[in-house]
Amino acid sequence: MKRDSIPSAIHTATTMQPISYDVLVEKYLKPGETSADDLFARVARALASVEEESKRPHYENLFLQNLYAGAIGAGRIMSAAGTSIQATLINCFVQPVGDCIQGVDDEGFPGIYEALREAAETMRRGGGVGYDFSRIRPRGAGVKGTASMASGPCSYINVFDQSCSTVESAGARRGAQMGVLRIDHPDVQEFITAKRTPGRWNNFNVSVGVTDAFMHALQADEKWELVHRAEPGQALIDKGAYQREDGKWVYQALPARDLWDTIMRSTYDFAEPGILFLDNINNDNNLRYCETIAATNPCVTGDTWVLTTNGAAQVADLIGKDFQAVVDGKAYRVESNGFFKTGHKPVLALRTREGHALRLTADHRVRRVAHKTRYAMETEWVAAEQLRHGDEIVLHNHRALGGWDGIGTEEEGYLLGLLVGDGTLKNDKAIISVWAPELKQVANGFVSANGIVNYADTSAGGIIAAAQAAAFTLPHRSDFCGFQRPITGRGEMRMASAAIKGLAHSFGMRVGYKTITPAMEKASSAFVTGLLRGLFDADGSVQGSQENGVSVRLSQSDKSLLETVQRMLQRFGIASVIYQNRRLAQEKPMPDGHGGLKVVNIRAQHELAISGDNLQEYAQRIGFFDNAKAQRLAQTLSNYRCSPKRERFTATVESLVADGSEDVFDVTVADVHAFDANGLYVHNCGEQPLPSYGCCDLGPIILTRFVKNPFGFAGKEAFDFAEFEKSVAIQVRALDNVLDVTFWPLQQQRDESSAKRRIGVGFTGMGNVLTMLRLRYDSAEGRAMATRIAESMRNAAYAASVELAKEKGKFPEFDADGYLAEGTFASRLPAELQDAIRTHGIRNSHLLSIAPTGTVSLAFADNASNGIEPAFSWMYTRKKRESDGTTSEYAVEDHSWRLYRELGGDVNDLPDYFVSALSMSATDHIAMMQAVQPFVDTAISKTVNVPADYPYDDFKNLYQQAWDARLKGLATYRPNAILGSVLSVEPAKSEATPDAPAAPVIDPMRSVIERRPKGGLDAVVEKVDYWTQEGHRRLYIIVSFLPVSTGNGTETVDRAIEFFMPVGQSGESQQWITSSMRLLSLAARGGFLERALSDMRKVVWDRGPVRLGTHKKVDGTAVPMWHDSEVAAVAYAIQNILAQRNPVKNMDSNRSEESAQLPVMAGKKCNECGAHAVIRKDGCDYCTQCGNTGSCG
Repeated sequence: MKRDSIPSAIHTATTMQPISYDVLVEKYLKPGETSADDLFARVARALASVEEESKRPHYENLFLQNLYAGAIGAGRIMSAAGTSIQATLINCFVQPVGDCIQGVDDEGFPGIYEALREAAETMRRGGGVGYDFSRIRPRGAGVKGTASMASGPCSYINVFDQSCSTVESAGARRGAQMGVLRIDHPDVQEFITAKRTPGRWNNFNVSVGVTDAFMHALQADEKWELVHRAEPGQALIDKGAYQREDGKWVYQALPARDLWDTIMRSTYDFAEPGILFLDNINNDNNLRYCETIAATNPCVTGDTWVLTTNGAAQVADLIGKDFQAVVDGKAYRVESNGFFKTGHKPVLALRTREGHALRLTADHRVRRVAHKTRYAMETEWVAAEQLRHGDEIVLHNHRALGGWDGIGTEEEGYLLGLLVGDGTLKNDKAIISVWAPELKQVANGFVSANGIVNYADTSAGGIIAAAQAAAFTLPHRSDFCGFQRPITGRGEMRMASAAIKGLAHSFGMRVGYKTITPAMEKASSAFVTGLLRGLFDADGSVQGSQENGVSVRLSQSDKSLLETVQRMLQRFGIASVIYQNRRLAQEKPMPDGHGGLKVVNIRAQHELAISGDNLQEYAQRIGFFDNAKAQRLAQTLSNYRCSPKRERFTATVESLVADGSEDVFDVTVADVHAFDANGLYVHNCGEQPLPSYGCCDLGPIILTRFVKNPFGFAGKEAFDFAEFEKSVAIQVRALDNVLDVTFWPLQQQRDESSAKRRIGVGFTGMGNVLTMLRLRYDSAEGRAMATRIAESMRNAAYAASVELAKEKGKFPEFDADGYLAEGTFASRLPAELQDAIRTHGIRNSHLLSIAPTGTVSLAFADNASNGIEPAFSWMYTRKKRESDGTTSEYAVEDHSWRLYRELGGDVNDLPDYFVSALSMSATDHIAMMQAVQPFVDTAISKTVNVPADYPYDDFKNLYQQAWDARLKGLATYRPNAILGSVLSVEPAKSEATPDAPAAPVIDPMRSVIERRPKGGLDAVVEKVDYWTQEGHRRLYIIVSFLPVSTGNGTETVDRAIEFFMPVGQSGESQQWITSSMRLLSLAARGGFLERALSDMRKVVWDRGPVRLGTHKKVDGTAVPMWHDSEVAAVAYAIQNILAQRNPVKNMDSNRSEESAQLPVMAGKKCNECGAHAVIRKDGCDYCTQCGNTGSCG
C-alpha cells in the first residue's frame, strides 16, 4: 500500500514511521487487525484469560494500559497471543541431546534423533532452540553396538541445521538455533572452524562454553586436555589417547594458548563462535541448589573423606565409581559417574576451633550459620573464600544412620583399638597391654592357689575378658592361652599373638606405624565401633562433674590420630572437640632403668573431648569394656538432673589459608546437592543456569516512554523511576501469566517451566534514553544512569514476584536457604527484599533478561535503540517499488534523532551526547555490560563493535577482560574483508571541503577506494520477495552509494560501495546471504563489483531453483525467471538496484510476479530464463518455460 495514510499508533513522536508500520503489518497484525490498538487489545485479553473470572476485566485493562505505557511482549507474544493457532509464546528453549541415536542414553538424555524430533516440534510451534552437543561422543570414538567409529557432534549439527531449513515455524517467525560445545570436548577445534566452510550451519549461531579451569590454564600457559567419557577407537589410542583416573578419556592435550588462538582467530574473522563463561553464569544462578549443569567448578582434594552407604571413603577412591552419598544420615544417589577431576587449582586449608580440617578451592561452597537462636538455626551457602574467622559452619548429623557394611568385625576392631592405644607391634608378634593398679598386687587374693589370675575382680577385668574373647576368634597356635600373668610391680598384663600381628598388617599397620590406618577408617561400622571402644578403653577417661561439666576424653600425642577419631565418631552422630597442646612439648628427666635419670623429649599432648548429649550417643553406640570407666559414665548419665546440652552440629572457623595447588574433584549428588567432606556440610558444584527444557519468557519495556522533558527543551530532563517501577511490576504478572496461557510444544517444557516459572523482564532503548537525558553512552555518568535503571528494574521485579507469591504461591522448587545462599544473584538483593523472600517465598526463580529486540523495537518503539545497545546509525533512506509499479521513498530514522529534530533540534549539528556504536571504544562497550550485569539475573545480549583495523592482540584481550569482569559471555563484530562492513548512514554534516587537485581520467567504477569516506552516505533499501522450494522468502537489501566524478569535472555517477542486510535478518535463513553480501563491500571498493556479481550469478546449490523476477519473451509474454541458488537470485536483485540507480542498459523486471504462466515441463536448465524446463523437441533443446530454442542436432 502507499504511505499517504498510516493508522495512528502509540509512539511518542508525532507520526508513525513507515518502517514501523511495515514491520507491524508483516510480522504482528493478524487478519482483521489494522493497528497496534487492535493487537494490544488481543494480547491483553489473552494474558488476562488465566486470572480469576471476576478479576479478568480488571487485569485485561491493566495489561492493556501497560502495553500502551511501553511494557510489550517479545515477538512470539505479540504475534501469537490470543490467536487460534497452536503456537508457543516462548521465544527459545533448551533442548538436551544425549549420547545415543534413539531413545535415551544411560544418563536419561534423549538420543540424537529423539532430540531432533523434539526440536522440530518446538520450531514448528515458533520457538527457537538451543543445544549443548557436548555429550555426543567425539569423532573416532568407538561405537560398540555397531562395531564402528563415531562421526562426532559436528556431523550431527549438520542434520539439525538442515532440519531447521525444512521446518516452517508458526506465524511469521522461522526457528532459530544456537549450538554450544564445551571447551574440553575433543571435537571443539572442528566446531570452532566449521563456519569457515561456506554454507555450513547457516541456521546456527555457535558458542564455545569456556570454564574457569580453562582460563586459569590459559593464564598459566599450561596444556589443556580434551576429554570425553566415551572410549576412543584403537587408532586414537595408538596415537596416545589414554584414560584418566576419573574414568574419562584424554583424546588430546594441547597448549591452552593454541586453542584460545584458534577461537579468537575465527571470532576475529567471522564474529563466531561466541564465548559463554560457564562458571560466571553458574555462580550467579539463583537455582544452583537444584539444577544440574554441564560445567563444573573445582571442589575438594583427593584425600578428602566422604561418607557413603558403604562406609567412609576418600575422594580418590570414588573417582568414576557409582555410590550413594550419606547426607545428615540419609542416603542420596549420585547423578555423576562418581567423583571426577575438575582441574589442578590453588586450594585453601580450612580449620575449625573444634579440630576439623578440609582442603578445598576458594569457590567451593560451605554451609554457614546465618542466624541462630536457642530454638532455631538459619543457614546459607557461602564460598569458602568468603568465610571469616569466627563464622559458624554446619557439620553433618548422622544419628539417623544405622551403620554400614564392610570388612572387619567388631572383635577385630576392638583388638586393633587396644593395640593402637596400649600395644606394641613387632616383626613377629603384636603385644596388647592392659593396665590396672590392682594388678601390681600379684598376691593377696588376686592370684588363685592354682596360679590363675583373677583379673575379673580388677577394674581391667572387662577389657581383659573382651580382648581375650576377641583374640580367640582368630586362628592361633594350639598353645595360645590369652593373657599372661601380671608383670610384678607394673600393674600390667600382656597378651602376645602372631595372629593379631597378622590382623594389624592386613589393615595397613607396620612396625613403626602403629596408628589408625585408612583401611581401618574404611572398614565396617561394626569394626569401627570395636576400634573406638578399644582405643577409649586403653587411653580414654571419664572426667568432670555435673557442676563443672562431664566429658569423655581421649589423650594422644598424635594430633592426626585424634582428627581421624573425630571423623569416625561423627559418622555415628557423636560430635567432639580437639583441644591442642593440653600439655606442651618439653624435656623432662625420666628414670633410665638403671637407677639413674636421663633427659627425655616429651611430645605435646592433645585431647579429644565428648560432652553434652553426645555422651548418651557414645554410651549407646560405643561404650566401655573398662569396668571403672563404664560405671562412672553410667552413673554420671543417670544422675543428670536436667537434659544435657543439645548438640547443634556446628563448628567455628579458626583459619583459612592458602595451601598450594592440587588436583581437585567434584561430584553431583541428587536432590540435596551436598556431601560430607571430613564431617563438614559442603555443596557439590555441578549446576546449570538453564536446565534441560528450560525456556525464555521475554517481555521488554520501552525505556524511552519514561523520559520526561527529553533533551531539556521543556525543562530539566529526567527519568520517571516511579512510573517505570509500576510498569515493571505489572509486566511481572503479565509474563507469569504467559506461562499458563502459552501452548507448550513438549510436556517436558511445561513441567520444567511449572517447577521454576522463569520469566525475563527486560528493556529496550537504553542507548536512546541516555541520549535523551543528554548523557554520553560511553561516559561514567551514562553508565551510572544505566545502573540506576537496571537496579530499579531488579528491585521492582523481585518485589512484585514476592507479592505474586503471596497471592498465587511460590515456585515449587523454591528453597529459601539455597535461593539466598551467598554468591547467588538473590543474595545481593536489598536486605528487606531478602527477608520478604525468606518469609513469603517468590513466584519466579529468575525475572530479568536483556535480550535482542530487533523487530519489536521497530514495530512498537519507533525504531528505538536495540536492548542495551547504543544507536547504530541515525537515519537512512528506504526506497520501495509498490505493486502498482510506482516507487515510494521514505527515511528510516532512529527514535532519539527523530525526536530531537521534531522538538526543534538541529540534526546537522548534533550535540556530543549523540554517540553511536562504532564511534566508541570496545572498552566502553564492555564497561556498560560490567555496570549493568550485576543487576540482571540471567544474561545480557550485547555486541562489542570494533573497527576493521582493531589489533588482533587487543581483540583477544577483550575476551579476557570480559572474563575478569565476571561477565557471562561476549559477542563481537569487526568489519573485515570476510564479513564486510556494517553500513553507517548518518546524514552528512555541512562542512566546507577544500578544492581537490584534478584527478586523471579513469573509469570511476573501477578505481580503488582505500577507506570509507567520513560522514553520511546516500543509501536505498529494497525489499526483495522470491520463492524457493521451501516457499516464499523476503529480505531487505541496503546499498550505500558514493558520488564519484566521471572524469569530465562536471558530472558524477553514484557508485555502490557498501551492501548490508538489517540485523533482524541475521537469525533467519538468509544468514549466509548476508555473509556473501558483505564480501561485495570489499569487491565494490576494490573496483571489481561487476565481476563479483557475475560470479555470484553462477553459484549453484542442490536445493532446487529460485524464482525471482520475470523474463520477457520475443512476443512480449512475461514468464518467471529462475536462478540456480539464493546467492544467484540476490546477485540478480542487486544488479537491478544498480541499473535503476544508474540506467545503462535494459534489464528484466523483478517486480511483476503475477504474470501469466505457461505450462512447464521439468528438464535441464535454460540458458535464457534459468528455469529447469528444457526438453528435447523436434531434435532441438526447447524451454517449456520461456520458449527459447537452443541447440539442435
